[in-house]
Amino acid sequence: MSDHLDYEAVRHYWDREAGSAAAASYMAHEQGLPQSCVDDRFALEREVVDRWFGELGPDASVLDIGCGSGAWTAHFALRYARVVGIEQSAPMVAGARERLSQLSNVELIQGDCLHVPVDGRFQGAFFGGLLMYLNREDVVRLLRRVSELAPKGKVILRESSGTGRVEVKTGDYQVAYRSPEEYADIASEAGLRMSAVERNRGYARMEVAVNLVDLVRRVPALRRRDPALVGGPMWRALRLTAPVTLDLLPNATRRAGIAWPHLTNNFMLLESCDHDR
Repeated sequence: MSDHLDYEAVRHYWDREAGSAAAASYMAHEQGLPQSCVDDRFALEREVVDRWFGELGPDASVLDIGCGSGAWTAHFALRYARVVGIEQSAPMVAGARERLSQLSNVELIQGDCLHVPVDGRFQGAFFGGLLMYLNREDVVRLLRRVSELAPKGKVILRESSGTGRVEVKTGDYQVAYRSPEEYADIASEAGLRMSAVERNRGYARMEVAVNLVDLVRRVPALRRRDPALVGGPMWRALRLTAPVTLDLLPNATRRAGIAWPHLTNNFMLLESCDHDR
């Protein structure tokens, strides 16, 4: 399926969501999931990112492209000498400035992420869910630009996928869910190679909780209640049985050919084609 994302619709959606809990909660607010659920996901995600950026020394410079409200920017700022966060949404940037106000090694830029308006060289670049909101040709162009800024660096993508190679949603919420195989082809066109792919366990665990809360809230008596009345108890129950419900269950359904939860999320590591030469 071809990409036909309307960038104005994408911008409008995220400008609106930036004023809600969504900017800080990984969208968990809609199901009333507690902060501990968000913390669980972020902790598992950090393990992957820190491992893949493990070769970067404390004097490294890192780009956070599509930095949103600055959660990852803050994490990188505690580990590396210089961090540049780029975000188009003005409300998101305002939230990031408030979050990062005490960190002197962070530069926040409100601007078009497609042009990456920065100078200098970087050892790492991170995309925490931006590329799914861009059309394919713009993803190629953006990755080419990043490869120029980080010619020997590591580029980490964290992007969601549907059940096919490409799944495009239009309307109020516009997004292109691409498979790791599709991103590998895109990376190749941009002069990069995909050297590693790892399923995002933190995302998978949260998706189980989100899907189960949505299922329970179909009960008429619960439909109009505060989502937290379901989300909080649901997460606590899932945590008590985590090895089965949060880890084995999504793996088992995938192996059985059942696309549940429907969405998956993967970390993908890109490097220059001559990185090991």
